[in-house]
Amino acid sequence: MVLESIITPKTARRNPIAMIILGILYAVIAIVLGYFIFPSDPSLSIIFLTSLAALPLMINVLVQEEEEDIEYLKSKKIPLIKDHMDVFYDFAFLFTGFFICFLIAYIFLPDSYAKLFFEKQIETIESILGPNGFFSSTMKVVSAEEGFKIILVNNFKVLLFAILFSFLYGAGAIFILAWNSSILSVAMGNFIKTKLITISQVTGITLLTNYFQVSSLGLLRYLIHGIPELSAYFFGAVAGGIISAAVIRRDYKDPRFYDILLDSLDLIALASLLLIIGALLEVSVTPWIIGWA
Repeated sequence: MVLESIITPKTARRNPIAMIILGILYAVIAIVLGYFIFPSDPSLSIIFLTSLAALPLMINVLVQEEEEDIEYLKSKKIPLIKDHMDVFYDFAFLFTGFFICFLIAYIFLPDSYAKLFFEKQIETIESILGPNGFFSSTMKVVSAEEGFKIILVNNFKVLLFAILFSFLYGAGAIFILAWNSSILSVAMGNFIKTKLITISQVTGITLLTNYFQVSSLGLLRYLIHGIPELSAYFFGAVAGGIISAAVIRRDYKDPRFYDILLDSLDLIALASLLLIIGALLEVSVTPWIIGWA
């Protein structure tokens, strides 16, 4: 596969910028191919093609990570969370590349193309959040405690899928991450577009500085709780991927396999804690930011 040979797992770990560029490249190619292959409904095919391109690289990364786990255990060392940060950053930087590409595409493409390319994402956002956003509609009729439960249950479902996809398909969580990057891009893109329209109606002009101001507000609105939530999904993907790599390499016959399982459970426990923190931020801090913005 040509795209797989562009960057190796070792190169990826040494060069985060390369991972971001690669994520952008995968997403751009997927958008172009998705439009020509499925012109009437390319939104899901774009996510599938983006994931397909990234899958071989991330499977190799996870296999390498599992091999390092075995080496740690052979030397009677116990792998710690910090020992998995390199592969965590691989997922994070690749996700960032997807996000940048999808956000730019959604904001700067003509509305007809943006709605076509991200049709399913728009429908998903509106079905969950409502046309005006979760906190401007649903949160008016539910308490903060009920909102916290709704958010937490939904986020744990995503974490479960990330773990299962990585376990069943190697680095299959890439599909979940690509989908979530497109959802975040559309949500933030809608916020930026709405604010810019409001500014232009009031002032009659749209300055470049307005783009930076509104983009900063958009990032603050979604990433204040999105960072811990996304980090949880990354750790879940690593946990499922390590177990999957161990099974693929038949390391489950090794007595140290149970230590690998415990190592993965530590990552899942950390992911769960991050989801709780993210949900708390979403019901307490994010509404304040929205009201201020």
